[in-house]
Amino acid sequence: MAEVLTKPSRRIRNMVAKELRLIAKDKVALFLIFLLPAALIGMLWWVTDMSDMGDIQLGDDDGGTDIGTSTNITEAEDTGISIGLLDFDTTRVYEGEDLSTNFTNYLEMFVDDLIMYNDTADAFRDLYEGEILGYVIIPDGFEANLTENIPTYVEIHVDATALLDQASVQGVIQGAIISFRASKLWIRSEVFPSMIIEFQPEGSYLAAVFGAFIVIISSYLGIAMTSAQSIVGDIPLRRMLLTPTNRLEVITSKAIAYVIIGFFQSLLLISLWIIAFDLEMNTGFGSLVIIMSLTALTGSSTGIIISAAAGTRLQANQIFLFVMFGSVIMSGFFIDVGWLNEVLPLNLGMSVLIDTAFKGLSLLDIIDAILRLLAISLGMILAASFIFSRKPTLD
Repeated sequence: MAEVLTKPSRRIRNMVAKELRLIAKDKVALFLIFLLPAALIGMLWWVTDMSDMGDIQLGDDDGGTDIGTSTNITEAEDTGISIGLLDFDTTRVYEGEDLSTNFTNYLEMFVDDLIMYNDTADAFRDLYEGEILGYVIIPDGFEANLTENIPTYVEIHVDATALLDQASVQGVIQGAIISFRASKLWIRSEVFPSMIIEFQPEGSYLAAVFGAFIVIISSYLGIAMTSAQSIVGDIPLRRMLLTPTNRLEVITSKAIAYVIIGFFQSLLLISLWIIAFDLEMNTGFGSLVIIMSLTALTGSSTGIIISAAAGTRLQANQIFLFVMFGSVIMSGFFIDVGWLNEVLPLNLGMSVLIDTAFKGLSLLDIIDAILRLLAISLGMILAASFIFSRKPTLD
């Protein structure tokens, strides 16, 4: 009985070893998995080093960012944005309405929900948990400085892990500042925003953000690209299917093999990302590698289901191109895709990587997203097995 039970595991182990040997012999696959992502990180390092963009720190307390004098947001627009506000101004020297209260009223016109806080710790916690997109601090002396025509800074705290939200928060603050100035007929920018970026790792902020995108998409699409040829391009598989091996075992062994490759790819990519840009992540190296390995699992599952559905290698390439462009467009890095961020594997992988690397969340803190990644991978493996079982022969 024990011997019967060990036969499937032995077959899977042998097929995993066979798959790893095939990958090791495929120089193009190794280039796509290891050298191409490393080259992309190298290009990002070169671009940021040449342009000094990597040294930009938007969270500098000593300076502000002038957000201009024009805005596309109007008072009547429903922004759907929720931000916090802390009013620490105690001065009262202006003839007329209290200026900090007046500025607050204009801010309320541009947001869907303005939450008042008395403690910065409460606002920081809500930003951390995603309850608000950012929070504004009106400093003490706000009204006194404006009355004496002294430039005044309001702090805008935003989440480093949410680039699109940063732009939204800046837009509504910009609209409120312009309307506030116009109401007083002030022609100069008496109020300046000082951007404070929270949850960013030590080192180059831009390199950290764009590096995270390159790292996660290289892991997902690099593994998916090579595994998309794992069935239609596997000549020995035709003979193997004449043995008692079932097709679920074939799919499982291929997924395991590519996860092993993805693990070593993760070691390389995370190491290069941290070393090239001198980053100090807010979580452990091991957590990042585990997350990347999970992403490799979803990438291998995606590629295997493509290979199972395709009839030829050309068809597999065509389907993969569609998946690749669709994944990049819907990644949520460039545009807000809403609830799709919770179900698309690339989006989930990027979310958990950024949350752990930037916010310092532990694996237990993101266990829901990890379970979703595992469920998506398992679902694709089972779907690939079903599709593969419907194929009478391999073309």
